[in-house]
Amino acid sequence: MIDIDSMIVSLRLAWLKRIFSENGGTWKSYLCYLLERFGGLFFINCNYDLKDYPKFSQFYYELLSWWTHFRNTFDSERNWCYIIWNSKEIRIGNKPVYYKKYFKSGILFVKDLLFHLNIEESFNCVTRKLSKTNLLMWAGLRHSIPINLKLETPQNSPAPTPILKIKNNTFDVTEKKSRDYYNLLISNKAQFPNATINLRSEFHLSIDQLKQVFILPHSVAFEPYVKAFQYKILNSILFTNVKLHKIGFKESNLCSFCETVPETLHHLLFLCSHSRLFWSNFECYWLSLTNDRIQLSLQDVVVGIISSQNSSLLNLLNFFIIIGKLYLWDCRRDQRYPDLQRFKVRLKMKYEIERFISLKNNNDNFFKKKWIFFF
Repeated sequence: MIDIDSMIVSLRLAWLKRIFSENGGTWKSYLCYLLERFGGLFFINCNYDLKDYPKFSQFYYELLSWWTHFRNTFDSERNWCYIIWNSKEIRIGNKPVYYKKYFKSGILFVKDLLFHLNIEESFNCVTRKLSKTNLLMWAGLRHSIPINLKLETPQNSPAPTPILKIKNNTFDVTEKKSRDYYNLLISNKAQFPNATINLRSEFHLSIDQLKQVFILPHSVAFEPYVKAFQYKILNSILFTNVKLHKIGFKESNLCSFCETVPETLHHLLFLCSHSRLFWSNFECYWLSLTNDRIQLSLQDVVVGIISSQNSSLLNLLNFFIIIGKLYLWDCRRDQRYPDLQRFKVRLKMKYEIERFISLKNNNDNFFKKKWIFFF
C-alpha cells in the first residue's frame, strides 16, 4: 500500500534533479530570481529557516521546506550546518547573513573565517582575496558564529549540488528520482507495531524473522481482505470473547467452540480441541494434495511458516493456513464447528477470486505457479 503523504513529498523533492540540471526554462528562471538575493541555487545548500525569508510560491515553499526536513532526518555528515550564508544559527541583527562579495570570493564555511588566527591576522589574509571590505564587517561576521560551530568544522567542502551521506552511501540529488526519496521516507516512517513485543517474546523471533512475518501476507495473498485479516492477528486486534467480555459486550469469556476455556486468540486458532482437530485434518489434506507431510505448531498457525527459502509450495501452504484461520473465525461468528469439507469449499472460492484478480492484473503466471498443486 502506497503512503500518500510520502509519495507527495517524494514527487516534489524529485524536482531538485531538474533544478540542478543544465536545462533551462521559465520555471527555473523564476526560482533563480527568487533566490538571487540569497546566493541563487546555492541557497538550497544552506542551513536556512524559511521563516526568515519572504514567502515564495506555494510550490517552491513546500519544496524547500520538505528538503530541509529530509536533509535533517537522513544526512549523517551535516556539512551544510557549517555554511555561513543564510544560516539560521548565524545571525546579525537577528537576521541571517549573506555577503555577496564574501560569497563570490569563496568564503563559504566557518573554517574560512580563520579562527586559528586573531582578528587582525585573519583580516590581513582575507584582504588578499577581497579588495573592498573593512575590519568592522569582518569582525562582526566572526563574532556572530556560535561557539559550537567554531569547535567542529567539516573536513571536506560540499559539492556544488546538495550531496548527502546516508548510511555510508552518497545521495546526490542530480541522480535521484522520486522512488529513491520515497524508499527512504517510508523506511523511516514504517515501524513495527507495539504488538511485535509480544510476538517476539512468545515465539522468540529475531528482527529479520519479524520482518518476514509482516511481509508474508503480502507475498502469499492477492485479496486485500485476506491480507488485512492476517495483519489483525499479528497486531492482536481481533475481538475474541475475552476482549468482548472485558468491555461488557459479552456475558461469558469462554470459547465459542469448547465453552470450557477463556477464548483468547491463541486458544481459538490452535489450542481449542475443535481447532486442533481441524488442523489435524488440514495436515492430512495437505499430505494428500502435495505428498508433503507437515506438523503445524502454534507459531506456524499464528505467524506463518518462516523460511529463508521462498518456494511456491511454501507460499501456498502459508496461504492455506491464513484461509484456515479465517475459516475458524467465520465458524465462530456463525456458531458452528469447523469442518474440513466446508473449508475445501472456501479454498475453491479463494481460488476463483485469485484467478479473477490475476487475470485483471495480467499476473497469470504467478497465479498458476502458486496454485499448481491445487488443480
